[in-house]
Amino acid sequence: MQSLQYLDLNLLVSIFLVFSLAGLVKGVIGVGLPTVSLTLLSFILDIKQSIAIVLLPVILTNFYQMIDGKFFKSIMNDNKYSISIAVLSIIPGFFILLYFESWIILFILGIILIINSMISLLYRTYKITNPKSLFNQFWIGSLTGIVTGITSIYTMPLVLLMQSLNYTKEKTIQFMGILFFFFSIMQFTLFSTFKMITLNVLYFSLYSIVPIFFGLFIGSYLRKRITEKFFKILFNFMLLIMGIIIILKIIF
Repeated sequence: MQSLQYLDLNLLVSIFLVFSLAGLVKGVIGVGLPTVSLTLLSFILDIKQSIAIVLLPVILTNFYQMIDGKFFKSIMNDNKYSISIAVLSIIPGFFILLYFESWIILFILGIILIINSMISLLYRTYKITNPKSLFNQFWIGSLTGIVTGITSIYTMPLVLLMQSLNYTKEKTIQFMGILFFFFSIMQFTLFSTFKMITLNVLYFSLYSIVPIFFGLFIGSYLRKRITEKFFKILFNFMLLIMGIIIILKIIF
């Protein structure tokens, strides 16, 4: 694993490529920035350092996604309990992240990547009845917050709620922007409080914004030329392979 204490050309090039790819994915399908960047960074940096670097770009990109829509009030009315509970549940998840060694966090990340991508590749859609009920919003919000606090993967089991609400594509994208913005703000606050956001981390975070927008530009270009369905299959297959590689690397 490389260290953020030293600036070297190989690390700068690697980070540029990672965030370019992550931006490209987000440009094509509207999601995937934290998942792709965090997963790829974990191959060259410690997982906890990787999460710290990703937070600022996630805050900036999802702030735009949050305000770029007309459904904010409606989404908040529907999901005020799940959003509030999820954000607060990030706190115990974060303390688990602090307590466990990095390889355990990496193992959990690999498992979640495999489960998430397999569900998508098998075209399984799981819906819950009455997704706006306090009970469903409580357990989904709690689990999502804890998983987010540990791994920075924001969609498990949140995807159950998103599928059950039957929102339009535009409303779903804004919903994710709202959630991911508040999640990353809470994480950034916790990481800063515990001195895990260093000056070097901020340098790399700010540097990553350039390749992200480069990737977004390429992604928006590709979105007009390939089908979203094909790209989602490719994206989830890539995550599946990366999840398996992470697990194998830990075991062997």
